[in-house]
Amino acid sequence: MNYLSEKHKTLSESQQSGLMLWFGRLPMDKKAVAIGLSLTVGIGTAAMAWQGTSSDRIYFCIKTPKKTLTCQDKNNRPFRMTPYYWEQWKNDGMPRQVVRDPAMGVNGLVKATNPYKPFWAFGGFLGFALAGWMLRHCQDEEKQRAVFEDIAQKRDAAKAEMAARSELIESYRDVAIAEVQLQADLDLIANDRTVDIQKAEIYAHTEIEVTQMEATDAIFEAQTAGMTEEQKAEYIKQLREMKTPYLQGSQTLAGTIDPNDKVTGSEPGAIANSDKYRWIKNTIGYPTLIFGGMGAGKSWTTREIIWHKRQAGWNQIFVLDPHGTEVEWRGVNLITGYREIADFMQWYMAEMRRRYKAYRESGMVEEQWTQHLRDTNQHFCVVAEEFTTWTDNIIEPMPDDCEDDKWKPDPDFIGKWFRCAMTESRKQLMIPLFVAHDRTMEILAKAKGLSKLRDAALLEVELIATIDPITTEAKASGQGKIKLPGHGQWIDIELPKLDQKRIDFRFDESVTSDAQSNTSHVDPKLSTDHQTAERIWQLEFNLDKPPADSSPTPSLTPVAQSLLQFLQRTGRTSAVIQEIQPNFKVKGQRFSSLELKRLFNELVEASLAVWLDVNTIEISSNHPDGQDGQN
Repeated sequence: MNYLSEKHKTLSESQQSGLMLWFGRLPMDKKAVAIGLSLTVGIGTAAMAWQGTSSDRIYFCIKTPKKTLTCQDKNNRPFRMTPYYWEQWKNDGMPRQVVRDPAMGVNGLVKATNPYKPFWAFGGFLGFALAGWMLRHCQDEEKQRAVFEDIAQKRDAAKAEMAARSELIESYRDVAIAEVQLQADLDLIANDRTVDIQKAEIYAHTEIEVTQMEATDAIFEAQTAGMTEEQKAEYIKQLREMKTPYLQGSQTLAGTIDPNDKVTGSEPGAIANSDKYRWIKNTIGYPTLIFGGMGAGKSWTTREIIWHKRQAGWNQIFVLDPHGTEVEWRGVNLITGYREIADFMQWYMAEMRRRYKAYRESGMVEEQWTQHLRDTNQHFCVVAEEFTTWTDNIIEPMPDDCEDDKWKPDPDFIGKWFRCAMTESRKQLMIPLFVAHDRTMEILAKAKGLSKLRDAALLEVELIATIDPITTEAKASGQGKIKLPGHGQWIDIELPKLDQKRIDFRFDESVTSDAQSNTSHVDPKLSTDHQTAERIWQLEFNLDKPPADSSPTPSLTPVAQSLLQFLQRTGRTSAVIQEIQPNFKVKGQRFSSLELKRLFNELVEASLAVWLDVNTIEISSNHPDGQDGQN
């Protein structure tokens, strides 16, 4: 045993007998023999002590008056006692009725069969005690040995683990070296390919510039054909002094017509101090997020932005309000209820894919395509009211071509719609306006990891609430901040002062006529672009009808015109969505109830029909094509 100190050793040895010291020095097999012998002695002596009697006994009986002998008590136990107590009883006056039992021993005396019984018992005790003592000594030594065995096992396991790690490190080193060599080779090849591609791009760009220069020279020669040299010089001077007719900076053709232009943080005049409410114009053509706490004025400000959109020519406004009512949303397309909103979201993404496919096949540039969407009244705005609650209540609706037992809603349905509306909507003029309580991605459709995309794609408006000192309730402060897409700077703004919440977004006749009169002052160059876009539309998308017959009602989209002609051809004076849906199709394509409702609304806004209820319209009889189409 390892002792902690000499004192520890002295105390331990002083409490051990010589026998145990001798026993501790024995090998394990001899210790087992010694313990076995001790147990054998203990068991043998205990067995000897267990049997026989250690003292003599005198058995006696009692004579009854009937001269019979009673030798047992009521429990059938014999009357007996030792000779010592028998003599004592005789000296004290033993009754004459007590006589020795003649049936037991010699005159009632039975001799002891094991007079050394106490010695045998003591020997058994010593045998068991010695064996236990030796076992306790062995147990103490085994406990000490187990500690060292455990330490030895842990040491061996640690050595094995270190050896395995060493092998893994060597293997990882070889793999890492191979990866670095392979990556270096790939980078070298990629660099060579990049150089080749850049050379090809430079050559192509140069060729395009040369072609453009030649085309410009040819156009200039055609424009100045028949002019003298002096007239040419005067014409060139006039062009240099004129304001360039081409688009500048971040302008687009759609933005010039709107006339809402793109807004970037680098333009110092994006939000001018001279017009403190000009920031509202910046929200018209951009995906926008309006957020703020309770009572900050989100609802009133949102409605004011919608009104400015209507004034700017966005006559199709879809308001997705889960708890909205027709009374508070007059003049817009209200979609209320989470189920109906989910159907619209599904239609919205399908419409987005359809428009991008049509755009790729149109052969138009982006400006011509957006102008075409405006001319065919396909531009619209989507207002996502109470957007904070959508993720807890909206589930992806099951498509019509899916079996019930195989349908599993996408848990990221709202996130996909949010990303689609946020990033892909601007080129297709399907502009969203989100209204939420905060700008965190956990609040906005739980779309984690998209904060950079939000900062780059959304125009954000924060409304600031204040506390009423009397009622201690939150109320609008009339102040806010705006952050332009792609910029981190927040600019202070002032909210418009409103006396009441706007609930009617319809135009009167004077406003409509003014808007139509303003369109007559469009730049001739832009008018030419519009004609080009319209011609491409007729050539690419409307091959079934000649241009003269394709637009009997110019304010309607081609699909809405087809619907109007279908209603006139079938002689209907009213139409119900559920009745029209299975019968109406365009080029083999059928429409959902939500799409038909949007087409019905186009007819209503074009004064060709009126709403009877949420699913039924009545065809106006005063339309110039109305009666003729029926007859």
